[in-house]
Amino acid sequence: MVRNAIKAAFLGLGFLLFACHPESKDMRQAAHEALENARIQLDSGNKSEAMQLFKDAEHYGLLADDTLTVARARFNIAKCLSVYADEKEFVSLLKAADEGFGNHYTERAKVMTVWGDYYQFHRQFDSAEVYLNRAMDYAERSGSMDAKRCVLSAFHVKCFNAGEYRKSGDYLQQYFQTYPPDASDSLLMYYYHNMGNVYYKMGNMDSMAYCYGRLEELVTQSETDCCEPNEDTWYYYGTLANFAEMRGDYETACEYIYQYEKGDTHYEIERRENNLALISHKYDSAVMQNELNAKIIRKQRVIVVISLVAVLVLAALLVSQIRLARRRKREAEINAELFHFKQQNKALAQKDAEHEQIQQDYADRLSEALDKEQQVMLLLDNYLNNDKRANLLSDLGKSVFGDKDHWEAMLEVVEQKYPDLWETLQKKYPDLDEDERKSYILSLFKVSRQEEADYLGTTVNMVDKLRGRRRKKMEEG
Repeated sequence: MVRNAIKAAFLGLGFLLFACHPESKDMRQAAHEALENARIQLDSGNKSEAMQLFKDAEHYGLLADDTLTVARARFNIAKCLSVYADEKEFVSLLKAADEGFGNHYTERAKVMTVWGDYYQFHRQFDSAEVYLNRAMDYAERSGSMDAKRCVLSAFHVKCFNAGEYRKSGDYLQQYFQTYPPDASDSLLMYYYHNMGNVYYKMGNMDSMAYCYGRLEELVTQSETDCCEPNEDTWYYYGTLANFAEMRGDYETACEYIYQYEKGDTHYEIERRENNLALISHKYDSAVMQNELNAKIIRKQRVIVVISLVAVLVLAALLVSQIRLARRRKREAEINAELFHFKQQNKALAQKDAEHEQIQQDYADRLSEALDKEQQVMLLLDNYLNNDKRANLLSDLGKSVFGDKDHWEAMLEVVEQKYPDLWETLQKKYPDLDEDERKSYILSLFKVSRQEEADYLGTTVNMVDKLRGRRRKKMEEG
């Protein structure tokens, strides 16, 4: 009954969630709108609002299973964080974006380029080169000339900042050669400006003067018909002012500085106006997104309410089942422990009985051997004054121990309990003499000092000395 109730509750919850869940196309549209509006805010200089919209795009993209949009959102979040981001977070975002782009090698090249720029900014030039090489590989696989130009430009900047000015110039020339022969004036100005900077760092003043001279000609020609500096030329007036100052032409340098500041102010005003116009133009798109977001939020609230009710019902059923299962499990564990305890007690009692029997057998055999030894000692006292005592001793030993020496007979009894004890003592403690080894063997049977003295045919004093020497040698060994 309980199982059927749980199953029915799960089925009902699944149906309600399916019915109230926002459609995938709504989520996909919300993700695309958030991504587009985030770019608008970023162009307007509102980085914090752009970051929030990029995160919304990532969220909706995950719900819609739109991996490409998620990858683009994460890539843009990383770019917003820029070179001042925490390295762990920055790398995590770019790695996820790179995986999400899959076979879109043009965008993967952009990811690797940004990754390389991050490391070169932090002057980790070896790491930067690794990622820029990957970017070049992706750019070539994509067949996109724009992607290749972007990577070559990044290589040029990396080598320039690393002090590898010759390589920096080589990459700049490769970048320039990717364009058709009839290059635009803006491209030529970019090329001569940067080549002039490279030659200046290399100390090649003639080549530097040539490049800056060509830049000055192009900028002057471009400004001939314009009353205001345009966006392609005003930036170069700063470099041309420095070049004029190097020539000693301070009047021209001042004029160029004035043009640079004037162009900078004009460009900032124009950028703000363009951004406002762009935001106004895209306002309808933002309103649509807000309405879509409100619709999704309403559906999600319904899902939350229904889910809470279903969870409460399921929780009540599951708690009762869990308690019952735990009680049965505990009873089974207690029964198993009790059975195991009984088996252990039974085995231990049997082992104790066997051990006591073995100890008793060894004690009996040792007592018998000691009794024989005592008989020998008593009989020896009777034969000591007899002229034929040597023969009598031999006869006595045979009568008590057979063909074996009394120590051999004793050792045979000992080795039944401690196999190979005599040989082990000889190998492990070679410094022990025979009496010391005998003393150690007798100590295993807890004989008294007097009994040991009687057995070895010596005094208690000598037994103490013998024991002391034996312990010392065994501790040193």
